[in-house]
Amino acid sequence: QISRNEPARTASESMSSPYFVLSTWVAVALQCLRLSLDLIQVAATGPNQQHGANTEPKAPEQATETTVRTNSPPESTTATSLKPSTNSLYGSIKAEDEEAQPLKTSVARPTTNQEQSTTTTSSSRCFSWAHPQGWIWRIQCICVVVLLITLVCAGGSSDTTNSLWTVRPFLGWAALWILLEASLSYRDATRTRYGWFSRILRWITVMALAVSATTSAIQGGSVGVIIRSVLIVVLVTAMWDDGYSMQLRRQTASNGTAENIVENVDKTKTMSRDAMLILLKPYFWPDATDNTAFWNRVRAISTWLFLIASKGCDLTAPLMVGHASTALAHQAYGESVRYSIYYAVLLFFGVLFNEAKSLVYLKVAQAAFVQLSEASFDHLHHLSLDWHLRKRLGEVLRGMDRGIAACDQIMKYLFMWLVPAFAECLVVTIIFATYFQYLPLALLVFSFVFVYIVWTILVTLWRKKFRKALVVSDNEWHDRFTDSMVNFETVKYFTAEKHEKKRFGESVTRYQSGSVDVQASLSFLNISQQILLQLCMATALSTTVWGIQQRMDCCSETAGCDVGLSDCCRLVDRRVCPGMQVGDFVAVLSYVVGLFAPLNFLGSMYNAVIMAMIDLTSLSELLAESPDVTDAPDAMELPLDIQSTNNREAVAVEFDNVYFRYPTQPEKKGLRGLSFKMKRGTTTAIVGATGEGKTTIGRLFFRFYDVQGGAVKVNGIDVRSVTQKSLRDAIAVVPQSASMFNTTIRENLRYGKQDATDDELRQAAKDAQLLGFIESMDDGWDTLVGDRGLKLSGGEKQRAAIARCLLKNPPFVILDEATASLDTLTEKSVQDALDRLGKHRTVLVIAHRLGTIRNADNIVVLKDGKVAEEGKHEQLLAQNGVYAAMWNMQLHSTSSNVED
Repeated sequence: QISRNEPARTASESMSSPYFVLSTWVAVALQCLRLSLDLIQVAATGPNQQHGANTEPKAPEQATETTVRTNSPPESTTATSLKPSTNSLYGSIKAEDEEAQPLKTSVARPTTNQEQSTTTTSSSRCFSWAHPQGWIWRIQCICVVVLLITLVCAGGSSDTTNSLWTVRPFLGWAALWILLEASLSYRDATRTRYGWFSRILRWITVMALAVSATTSAIQGGSVGVIIRSVLIVVLVTAMWDDGYSMQLRRQTASNGTAENIVENVDKTKTMSRDAMLILLKPYFWPDATDNTAFWNRVRAISTWLFLIASKGCDLTAPLMVGHASTALAHQAYGESVRYSIYYAVLLFFGVLFNEAKSLVYLKVAQAAFVQLSEASFDHLHHLSLDWHLRKRLGEVLRGMDRGIAACDQIMKYLFMWLVPAFAECLVVTIIFATYFQYLPLALLVFSFVFVYIVWTILVTLWRKKFRKALVVSDNEWHDRFTDSMVNFETVKYFTAEKHEKKRFGESVTRYQSGSVDVQASLSFLNISQQILLQLCMATALSTTVWGIQQRMDCCSETAGCDVGLSDCCRLVDRRVCPGMQVGDFVAVLSYVVGLFAPLNFLGSMYNAVIMAMIDLTSLSELLAESPDVTDAPDAMELPLDIQSTNNREAVAVEFDNVYFRYPTQPEKKGLRGLSFKMKRGTTTAIVGATGEGKTTIGRLFFRFYDVQGGAVKVNGIDVRSVTQKSLRDAIAVVPQSASMFNTTIRENLRYGKQDATDDELRQAAKDAQLLGFIESMDDGWDTLVGDRGLKLSGGEKQRAAIARCLLKNPPFVILDEATASLDTLTEKSVQDALDRLGKHRTVLVIAHRLGTIRNADNIVVLKDGKVAEEGKHEQLLAQNGVYAAMWNMQLHSTSSNVED
């Protein structure tokens, strides 16, 4: 049997071959196109608009973020100096964020000379090579220069017959592509659409270089292999950065200068490349958090090794069929049987390696799921109260569930299905061009694959709008369901079952309509893909037959083979008679069938990847959220020795000229220069009309929010300079409506102290006047309280909350209208428990019923965001001011109710 290997060529002969010159000119044309896209973009947008440069002049005055209001004292200007920068969470999905507060007030100030200079420079500068994308331009220029040098070398070593390869194709390619990119640049100045076209062109360049490099390697042209290998690495690197580059252009086009976007790119709501890599990192390289991490990393590496081995077997098997067919044609039956056995063995090991990959990957996927779930859950608990109040629970939960599932889908469909399928297409193309040495077949298959991919991308991008609409309707009907179930009692109070059913039905109907649109567009995609696939199958096999006939005719005419044509063709060099042998038909058939198998599912897989990317964006946005309240880098623990001091003359808590308002509040609302002090071991009550900020004071004390001016001090220490945990460990809160977990009474009470003994639980329940109720229940301490404690009455939940605080045993207590929602009899029993809780502790009482705070050591009356009056109950009544008016109004209201 004659070997397929041809005599090795010299480097000069390899570089002067038509295939080398043609592929190099294609690469030059594509690189010229890619470079001119950027150059024409600059020319089209002008010197002041390129790369999203801000051309609008700044106003004479600008609002600067500060914590000081216009009428606040100067010393409050340093309030934000203690504000820490946000630390990165879960692999720096979001880098250090700017200070996030519920509202940043504004102070108008003149623009400085330096800022005016910066503004002028920003608006008038031209493109600079120092721009983050400037190095990509350099790479493109270098690629063009290197390719031109190789062409000069090739032209110098070739004869004049190759001049057609080096002149006419270049002129045609250059004219066609420059006209095309000029049209695209004119139609889309921001490059948000044709940026993907640019990336596709670069992929073609890489594939063309890969094919020609493999050809040069087989023919012995080491110089061509080295040049092309270097260019492939450079192009892939630049192409990988193209995604970030396009995102940069999109964001700068709408958000300002390129420099600002570079600084804040991680703060955008766009699914960035880095964010995706961070979310998928546990699947490639699990974190070394325990002993199992080592084996998970071994499994992760083994997964890719098994995948490569499986694809290697699948790509080698058709060659064995070709050898078996060729041997059979020459009546070498033993050799044919041997290659047939090789074929079966390779197929078996291909399946074996694929199943091994699936089994090994399962452990990796499970570990990654746990890691992502824990990270998302922990991140939600670190977000600020303001964020939770603005979000819907159902939407957040669905976004987290779908996002975590999307990570696994992207790994399966993209990295373990689509990427290997595309790599298999490239390898098959290279085999057709090099091993079989039949370039028409390689170009045909490559062209159909390219058209197939481009068509799939275009249709899938068109289908994204249907998927987004479906996601919106999906969230809507889940939110409607959750909302209705949470407000179950309210629905019953107003007999609104039919109304809720109608609203829910409308949401489900919209979801079903969206599902039909998604399925219809998917069917259109699948049908069009099948047309392309079957055309490729027919033309590829026809081209193979034509290649066999071409070689047979050449052998008959050149070698004079009249009989035994097949055996005679084996003796003829392929350079003399190009084409394919009879046995190659079976190999090509196997390759084409195997190539189309994964491509048949490309539409579904690509659609799944797009849907997963949308879901992954939601998870990325969730993990990119930064808490408004964070610990300073040098935050210290709240000193325990100071907490336990019993000196009643010492100031325990101080609100020093505090400014704060919520984003939804008008300019004149909120706290405006609030100042008062709480002495240690005393009870301070906060009263005022609705909306004066009573509850806000408790939230600022607990540091759910940070002040926008002034300071909140505990034991003389600004709460922003201590850790949140140490501060909150020192404070117990009894809210107006206590929330319970859907578990037993024992576990709900033990939430105040995780390691509390049974004796401590009984004593806390006894002090909270809850022990008798617990022991009267059939299940006693193991009684389930229901979702949010619905099985308990309001008074029972409040006493349970008091018992939890007693177990916590903190030095500070916040009572946020703890008895406001209770009846008179229940209020008295709860008030007795509250008195026990406040004994020997510093208590802040937020009260609506003034009768509950008559015995308070100090009463602070709020009006217009400031302290209007302050003192004991009798003192305030004697002043006959705001407090006295409120007291008389409530007293008159109570008397009227009694008379009724």
